[in-house]
Formats: sequence, C-alpha cells, structure tokens
Amino acid sequence: MTTTAAADLRLAGLSWRPATRREPTLEDVTLHVPAGQRVLLTGASGSGKSTLLLALAGLLDPETGDLSGTAEGPGRPGARALLLQHSIHALVGASVGRDTAFGPENAALDRAVIARTAAAALDAAQVDVPASASPFTLSGGQQQRVALAGSLATAPEVLLLDEPLAMLDAATADAATSALLAAARGRTLVIADHDTARWLPHVDRVVLLGPQARILADGPPGAVVLPRAEPPGPAPVTTVDGVEVAALEDVAIRRRGKDGPILHEHLSLALRAGTLGVLTGPSGTGKTTLLRVLLGLEAPAAGTVRRPGAVAFVPQEPEHSFIASTVRAEASSETLLARAGLEHLADANPFTLSGGEQRRLSIVAALARRPTLLVLDEPTVGLDDTHHAAVLDLLEEAAARGCAVIAATHDPRLVARAGAHLALGPVSAETSTSPSRAIGPVPRPGRRTPADACNPLVLSAIGLLAAIGSFGISSWQIGLAALLPVLLLSPLAVRSLRGAAVRLAPVLLSAAALAWTTALLSPLAPLSGPAWLLGAKEALRITVFVSPGVLALASVDVTALGDALRLHLRAPGRPVAAGVAALVRIGHLGQQWDRILTARELRGLGTRRDPRLLASATLALLVDTLRSAQQQALAMDARGFASAEHRTIAVPSPVGRADAIGLAIGLALLAWPWALHLLLG
Repeated sequence: MTTTAAADLRLAGLSWRPATRREPTLEDVTLHVPAGQRVLLTGASGSGKSTLLLALAGLLDPETGDLSGTAEGPGRPGARALLLQHSIHALVGASVGRDTAFGPENAALDRAVIARTAAAALDAAQVDVPASASPFTLSGGQQQRVALAGSLATAPEVLLLDEPLAMLDAATADAATSALLAAARGRTLVIADHDTARWLPHVDRVVLLGPQARILADGPPGAVVLPRAEPPGPAPVTTVDGVEVAALEDVAIRRRGKDGPILHEHLSLALRAGTLGVLTGPSGTGKTTLLRVLLGLEAPAAGTVRRPGAVAFVPQEPEHSFIASTVRAEASSETLLARAGLEHLADANPFTLSGGEQRRLSIVAALARRPTLLVLDEPTVGLDDTHHAAVLDLLEEAAARGCAVIAATHDPRLVARAGAHLALGPVSAETSTSPSRAIGPVPRPGRRTPADACNPLVLSAIGLLAAIGSFGISSWQIGLAALLPVLLLSPLAVRSLRGAAVRLAPVLLSAAALAWTTALLSPLAPLSGPAWLLGAKEALRITVFVSPGVLALASVDVTALGDALRLHLRAPGRPVAAGVAALVRIGHLGQQWDRILTARELRGLGTRRDPRLLASATLALLVDTLRSAQQQALAMDARGFASAEHRTIAVPSPVGRADAIGLAIGLALLAWPWALHLLLG
C-alpha cells in the first residue's frame, strides 16, 4: 500500500451535543496530536471516546446537533481513516473485495492500482476469507478485520481506531496488533480502547478521559495513572447443587444454515444450575452459530439439544433486544441499573447510549427476567475495567441463584472465572481455503443462468423493450401470443422455479385484479363474456409489460448495475455509489429482521405470528435501519466519499457476444406484439 506523510490533529474548545441528548457528549475539548504520534485514548465506558474520534476525523455534522469550537478537517479524501466500533456499520460493499476497494475508488486510482492496494490491505488486516465473500455473512471478528482493511486501503495519513481488536480471539488479536503497528509506521495513530495493557508498550502518549471527554490526564505511558485492571480470579465454586438445565450431546453444526459445510462435530456440554460456562474459539469458527443451536434458532446437523423454557439471550448487537423507550423501563430494576452503573441514564433512550452502555443495559434487562438459562454473545466487549468487573459479578450472582449461564467470549478474565468450558478449534481443512484477493464481480447465489453473461444494462434494455412491445397488444389472442416467447425464454434468466414464482406472484395478482375490475367496470355488460375477454386482454398486456423485466432483472446484481451505469452511461459517480451501497444493505435487511424478531421472541413478547410483536419489530427495524444508514454514511465519508469529485470503478463492465444476443431478444420482444397487431389487428 502507498503511504503518505503523517498529519497532525487539532481540536480547540470543541463542544458537541447530539440532538438526541440533553447533555453534551464533548465539552470544551482541546487536544493537539502532532504528526506521527501514537496516542491511546482511554476512559470509562460512555466517556465520549467514540465521539472524540469522530471529531478528529472531521465527521461531526452540525446539522445533527449543537457544535461549537474548532475541529480542523482532513486535507484530502480518505486522509483520516476511521474504524467504527460496530464493524457492520462500516461495511459498504457487497463483497469483501469491493468493500476494501471503496476508498481507492473514491481516490480515483487506476484499476490495477486499486487491485494491488486492496490486496495489500486485506493481507495487512489478516482477513481470512476470499475477496468474493459477502461481508454481511461473516462473524463479528471477521467483519472487524474487513472494516480495518477498508480503512487501510485509503493510504491514510491518520488512523483512528475505535476498539479495533474487541471481537478478535487472542491469537488473531496479537497478529492484528502487529499488522496495525506496521501499517501505522509514518502515520498518526489514535486508538480508543479499554485494553490499555496491549497498547501501552507501543504508544507515545496516553489521554485519560472523564465524563463528556474531559481530559483527566495526558502524558507519556508511564506518567499517566490508569485504573488498575482486575487480575483473573479462580473459577468460582458452584453454590447451587445444580441439576442439568441445558445440554448439547454429540452435536454437529454447519456454516450458514442447513446447506453449509460442517464446521464442528461431536460437541457435548452439560449446563447445570449454578454454573457459569464459556464457549471459546478463534473468530469465525461458529461460536454464535452454536449459541443459536442451543437457543433453538437453528437446527443442529446432528446430535441432541435440550433447553429449558425460561431462556434469556444477550446478542452480540445488544440494541436488537431493546423494546422500551427509556433505560429504566428496559431494565425494570433500579437495583440492577445501579449495579451496572447506569442509574444516571435511567431516563435516556437506550438507542442513544454508547456501545458499552448498551451492552450493560441488555445484560441487566436479561437478568431482570430471572431466566433458568442465560445465553450471552461477547458480553464484555467495550467495557472498561470497573464495569467489566461489575458485569462478571452480576453473572456469577445469577449462577449462584441457580441460573445456568453460558457466554461466547474471547475474554480471558471471563474464561478464568468460568466453571464449564467448551473450546471450538479452528475449522477443519475441508472448510478452509486459501483466500483469493482478486476483486471480481460479486458472486450470485444459486445456479448460473445464460442471463448472467449479459451486461446489466442489456438486461435492463430487454425489460424496457418488452414493455414497449406490450402496447401492441390489442386483443386477448395477441396477448397470449405475446406471452408465449416470454415463457419460452424465462429459463434463460430463472435460477429456480420458487424464486421466479415469488417474483411473478405480485404481477399475476395485479393482472388478475385488473381483469376483474375491467370486466366489472367496462362499458360492456358487466361480467359478460365479452367483458371478461376485454379484462383478459388488459391482464395479458400488464403481464407482458412487467414480467420480462422482472425475470431479466432477477439476474442483475446491483453492484454490477452501478458499475455499468457509471462506465457506459457516464452516470454521476457519487449518487450511483450511494444508491448501490443503500441497495446492498437493503438486501440484507432480512437478517436484521430475523435478529430483531428472535430477540423479541426470546424476551417472551409473543411469536412471529403475533401482530403486536410484528408491529414492534417493524418499528425497531425502521429505527435500526436509520441508525445503520447514519453510521454507514460516516464510514463512507471516512473513506473519502463525501469529497470525492471523481470515482473510478474497481471492476470492468464488459460488453460481448452475449449482449448482442440479449439485445436481439429484446428487439424481438418489442417487435413481436406489433407484428401480430399489424397482421391480426
């Protein structure tokens, strides 16, 4: 990767109050980071570290809050690379390769340079999946590495990293630390993290933050007194003579549901009342998948799973479990709020809290329900030492009361205090591949079709030409004849009968409704034979008008369509890129919907057939989508999108023989109804 000279960072008297908060998140902050310096920002959860990084990146928007003071912005697009705390919000591409190439595209680099830059960034971030993989289906740790690669690919002068190793196992975190420090050579580096021991040997300066990002201490690592981390304690003595609450017996799990390869086999674990258990393993080895199997959200590939009726779940993304408008209502317990250090936020909206505060709230909300089995996914990520210790105490107390607790974690302090431990090893050689770094077209799921060989613009043209041809339908006989070639050609674009049926169902329902209303309201005798034939003509016309486009565009990938619009029609680069990023994320809303419904079901709010649960989940999805869009916009701007006047495209958009055939088909679909109209009309 090409590097540039480091840049200095300056904030002077900066204050920031988001529109959603009564109190400022930053208050009168003055900070100067000289070029090339390595700085560790630390402080209690909720002290404003993430917001301070946004300020240093020049990404605080005065239209979304009250901003005063001075914050100097970057000198060029992508000069300040920001790695967000929640990595999924930083993802903008439909594949790992396209996501990593996004910053170099904004910098208008040549295609060959983009390929080399993206490959080097993926290597530097230790990304262990092919460039063709979807980043939205990866584990949290893998997504973090992909987001890091996207940050490194902009050849930044400044690296701003928000807990960059939080989701990584120890071995991967060590490798990523070395890679980060190597990538930071010659650059300014600011890291916000609670894991001070890891970074102290490698930084020049430590800044300790208090409430509202007030600087409590600032100096060399040895001169700043930091809160002392709690040493790992021994495994607790079980205080409840527990019966078995849940169990995994000889279980096998798959990657990506029922059709994926086997990840692990012969997994067994007994969870007894009074036990604090942990599930460990490298990032991407199936810890979250195994928790879903334990919860009954996925079926095991083999083996037996037993679980109780009273189960509580704390997901990796805690905001998905929130159902109340205030922290107090969410927790339902003033005592637990105080134990988690959240009592001062009792009247705040849960969605306005910091990442660590949200995690603590989701834990106490789960504990307030006094479950028989408590399942947690990475419960200590983003917690400072004080709140980390408080959470561990709460989990041990829940076990002492008779709850069985199981947590997927990379946290050695939590592992040291566990009474049961199931370690997942690396995935077998059959499921591991040497990751390719080649940036190519985004792979399409399912079987390939002849239409996949066509340029997206040609497929769009087929739909448009067929729609124009439908206006030549002047009788039901011509309508049937015009529909015949559409049916005969549909196998060229259809990946599966079920997929085609799903796409065509709204078209056919609309056509049936149009036939009915035409037969009922036509000037002919209502619902007479001639009226029904008139209705059939209109139904066939709308079917021929819409269905070719629906079937042809089913083979179109939105990323490839955006590339084609940019390269062949010279469409404006930024609007196209923004639209593609939005459509890519919309394509994965089903995953968010499933997680939100799951969290509500596990909170006992009803089933997926309950209208009230569906209504609350829909509102939650809307809120989550708006928040994700805001965070994604920050991630895009941090990679130079906001000020990118010219964008290049990492992948060509070829036009070839298949496109000539496609255009001929489109012209035939245009001419056929009109020819029939002239002959028979």
